[in-house]
Amino acid sequence: MRKQGVYLLLILSMILGLFSGCSSSNETKKDQNEPTTNEDLTTISLSEVELNHTYTTRFEEVNSVTYPAFSFDYSDNWSITKEEVTPSSEWVTLSNERGVTIDFINIHEKNIGGGSTTFYKEVEVSKIADSSFVPGYVQATDYSDLGKFMVAELKTVGTMDVMTDTDFVPVEDGTVSYAVLPESSIGKHTINSLYYMDLAFWYSGNTLLVASAPDGQFTAQEEKEVIAILSSFRDGHAQVAPTDTPSNSSETWDIETIDELWELLSGEWLCKEYQYLGKTYDGYEHVMQLQYIDGQPSMIRQSEDGRWIDAVFDGFTVDDDTHFNAYTYRKGIDDPSDGNWGDEVEAAWYAFDMSNLSDNKLTVYYYISTNDFLDNHKFEYVRN
Repeated sequence: MRKQGVYLLLILSMILGLFSGCSSSNETKKDQNEPTTNEDLTTISLSEVELNHTYTTRFEEVNSVTYPAFSFDYSDNWSITKEEVTPSSEWVTLSNERGVTIDFINIHEKNIGGGSTTFYKEVEVSKIADSSFVPGYVQATDYSDLGKFMVAELKTVGTMDVMTDTDFVPVEDGTVSYAVLPESSIGKHTINSLYYMDLAFWYSGNTLLVASAPDGQFTAQEEKEVIAILSSFRDGHAQVAPTDTPSNSSETWDIETIDELWELLSGEWLCKEYQYLGKTYDGYEHVMQLQYIDGQPSMIRQSEDGRWIDAVFDGFTVDDDTHFNAYTYRKGIDDPSDGNWGDEVEAAWYAFDMSNLSDNKLTVYYYISTNDFLDNHKFEYVRN
C-alpha cells in the first residue's frame, strides 16, 4: 500500500504560491464599494442572485472510489479556473473578474501541516447565513454528529508574530473571508494555516469551501453572490448514482443481510476489467463466486496464476438499495491478526454496486482505509 504524501507536498507548495498575495491583504476597508455588515445582510434576499450553473466535484469519478460528489451553484459572472484531482486530494477554484475566489479543497490526509511557525491570526467566526450542507454517511461512517452547518464570516481580529509579539495585537477592520463550516465553529480561533485549513471539517478527508478577496474585502454585490454560492454547497452522494457506473434500470434491491446478497449474486462472475487508483491494468482476469467457508460468507476467486486469496467477511452494511458493503476487517471490532493488519488500518471492505445487475453486470470495489489514505481497487464483472 503506497502513501500519497508526495501529492500533499505538491498541493501545499501550490497553496503557498497562491496564498502569498492574500495573506498580505489590505487591513482597511475602501470607502467605495464598502461591504455590508452582518446586520445589513438580514435585509438581503439571496434569491436575488441567479445561480444558473452547477459544479459537481469529481474525486469519486476520477479515482473510482465511493466518496461524496459535492455540488455548488454559481452565476454567469463566475467561472471555474482550476480543477485538480489526485488520488489523495481535490482542489477546485471558482473566480470572478476581480479575482475573488471560492476554493473547494479536499485533502485525504489527517495531518496536512504547512502552516506558519511564527505568524498567527486570531479569527472571529460568526454565522452569516444558513447552509444547504447536511452531513451524512461516507464509506459507512456516519458524520451526522458534525451537526448543523452554516455560511460563516471569518474576520481577522488580531495578529501575532512570535518573533516580536507576546500576545495577539488587535486589528481594526481586519480582512474577511467566508466559508461553509459547522455551527460548532462559532467563536474565536487561532489560525496559522493557509486558506484557513485549520478550520476544515473532517468528512473522510479535510474539507473546506472558502471565499477570499484579493484585498481581503468584498464589495456588497460580491458578498451577496459569495454567500449565495456557499449556501448552495451540498453533498449529493445520497441523491445520485456513482458517475462511473450509471444505471439504465430503475430496479432496486431489498437486501438487509449479507446472506440475502450472496443468494442474489449466486453463480459465477467473470472479471472483464480491473482498475487500481483509477488506472486500468491487464492480466487480472478471473472467475469470482460468493460462497461459504466454514459457515462464513466468503469471496472465492480463481485465475490461471492462482493470485487470489479467499476473502472471509465479518460485517455488512447497506449504503442504499443498490450499494452494499461487506467487511473483512474493522479496527476495534475484528481481530487484526486475521489479515495481518497494522495499527494504521481503519477498515478493509468490498463494496458491491448493483446498479446494472439487471443487465447481468456487477461492479465491486475493494477498499483499505488508513489514517490518511484510501487504497482502492475496482473490478467489473459479467455473469458467466
